[in-house]
Amino acid sequence: MTASAPGVVAAITEPGGKVVEVMPGEDGPEVRLRHRDTGGPHLRAPLRGLLTVSTGRPWRIEHPGSVHLVPRGEALVVTARTGPLGARLELAFTPDGLLTLTATWRNDSEHEVTDVAAGLLLPLPTTDANVTMPGVLYNGNPSSDPHRRVPRVEPGGGFVCEQDRLPVPAVNAAWSGRYVSLFAHPAPRRDEDGKVTYDSLGVIRQPGLTVAAMTGVIMFDGRPDVCYVSKAEVADDPIGYRTLAPGETITTRHTLDWGPVEPRGHGFRKLVTTRLYQEDDGGIRPLGREGDGARALGREDIVRLKANAMDGRWTGDGYLAYEGTRHGRPRSYLYGWTGQCLKLALCDALLGRPERTRRAADFYVEGSRTPTPGLRHGRYLLDDGRWETFRKDGADFVSSRAHGETIADLAGIALRFREAGLPVPPAWEEAVEEAAAFFWRTRLQEGIVPIGWTPDGRPFSAMVSAAGIACVQAMLGAHRLSGERVWLRRAEEVLGRYHRLHAATFERPFAHATLDASGEDKEAGMYYFLAAFELYRLTGQDLYARWAEVAADWLLTFVYVWSPEFDAGSTFERRGFRARGWPSVSVQNHHLDVFFPTSELMEFGLMTGRPRYAARAETILHAMGQGICREPGDWGFETPGEQGEGFFQTNWQRKGEANTWNPSWVIALPLYHALRMRKAT
Repeated sequence: MTASAPGVVAAITEPGGKVVEVMPGEDGPEVRLRHRDTGGPHLRAPLRGLLTVSTGRPWRIEHPGSVHLVPRGEALVVTARTGPLGARLELAFTPDGLLTLTATWRNDSEHEVTDVAAGLLLPLPTTDANVTMPGVLYNGNPSSDPHRRVPRVEPGGGFVCEQDRLPVPAVNAAWSGRYVSLFAHPAPRRDEDGKVTYDSLGVIRQPGLTVAAMTGVIMFDGRPDVCYVSKAEVADDPIGYRTLAPGETITTRHTLDWGPVEPRGHGFRKLVTTRLYQEDDGGIRPLGREGDGARALGREDIVRLKANAMDGRWTGDGYLAYEGTRHGRPRSYLYGWTGQCLKLALCDALLGRPERTRRAADFYVEGSRTPTPGLRHGRYLLDDGRWETFRKDGADFVSSRAHGETIADLAGIALRFREAGLPVPPAWEEAVEEAAAFFWRTRLQEGIVPIGWTPDGRPFSAMVSAAGIACVQAMLGAHRLSGERVWLRRAEEVLGRYHRLHAATFERPFAHATLDASGEDKEAGMYYFLAAFELYRLTGQDLYARWAEVAADWLLTFVYVWSPEFDAGSTFERRGFRARGWPSVSVQNHHLDVFFPTSELMEFGLMTGRPRYAARAETILHAMGQGICREPGDWGFETPGEQGEGFFQTNWQRKGEANTWNPSWVIALPLYHALRMRKAT
């Protein structure tokens, strides 16, 4: 322990430039975190402000009455007391230059103490930080529908959730050229009934901005004991309270990282690139008791099973969006979004079955037209023999996300046919170019594509969103098919507009691609990554590789780097399900699904000399092999290859269970990526 400056009582340092100092303050000893490469403190707070413990319900932030600093060699040790509870907090640097914070609360009385809620607090020296909680909170979720309940941190409020809700169990806050990241080390607690619980993490703004690592209690909209339980739904759930017998302790361990970052909106990248989670011996370092992600099925098994499920959906002109009448839905083809009819047609082409591909593409191109050139219907009802659009807010609606990705897939089919030496119908190329022209012609004043259109081709809304980035891929498809550089230039211009609106600073993160949600979501960022990567392939400009890299890191904040344990008797516990490698969905929908640019992430890593992305893609693909029906009756399905859309890893709907809702995209995406990754190796 060394004193590093006048007035410093004690300090510890590490070679990379991090310094922890304790100095006299107005409210007792004060701790400061500094870094040699930034001008101001990353944290400045009274020592007593680092700890909280309360008894009774509801829980509340209460600091210990007094604290003491105890020298311990190369560590700083803080002791404190509140009523019958004593506390000890040890701060010490690891060889990797990260700060470990080990906190222990002990019942020093002769009586049992109930309803204990303890925690570690990091009061930030700003109220204007860009805060990321992976999968659930991105800069306050500014694009989420204000009329829907989703995680937010408004003045006077706060959001604290279970660690198993977070793909990366951490919180990052960034402001004024600096960042702080607090990482948890999840440790499951299993009660006598086999129920598993975890500690909690979150952010509280009461009144300042504080990162909170609690011993399991939760908060929603500043209300203690309220849990986010389903789409825009909350419920009272007083979980996480602890009972301490005389002499019994609670111990938590966290890791703290801090340093410079610009712009502040890119602080989230520190969550997926810090050495705590870097590639190590071929995989992400495990957290807690978990090791490598699941390898339930190999690529060939995934291809075989998913192709079988696809065969079961083929009806002669397309692929059923739903499995017969299993869910009471009319028989239909659905293009883009959860249907992915042309993505399935592309899979058939990759499997060497071009005749089905041709029939599906011809059926779409010939039948889906609307009176507006370039605008097409997105659904076909088989039994009615009728094309229709989607519906949104009670009105007919053509989704730019669904239309853009369908046209991009049509371009991909045409290019695949060219590569195979097969004739490409001129109508396919005309449909791609006509749609690309429509996308360009109907842009909003911000220069981006609207969230969608009315059936007569007018923008459905003037709302700025990232939903239409898929239309940039369609423009790039038009360029690759026609060779016309005008489409390349237009794609660059439009993606540049999206970049300035979203990815340059992430003040407004990617949002609104998921049609049944209304907020920040993985899929909105996915199409930006795909478009940026495609521009890099076409131009060789490193700028686009850098754009794609930032987007890949943002997407990876949605991907689990650890595997929570599950309640005894649950399906996941019985089947050994592991979440590591699975992506979650959005700030509204806290479950796992297979919608991810897995094969493109692998290609990007290999092509640009960024191998960590290729390694992550392998983990992701194999994780998604879980939940696939292998034989009739498996996972609730009769057709091998079928798979549920939602896997519930936390207290959102049915923890430890999967649903049997199986729209056809759950076939299309894993099959497409397994085919492409098989070919790549």
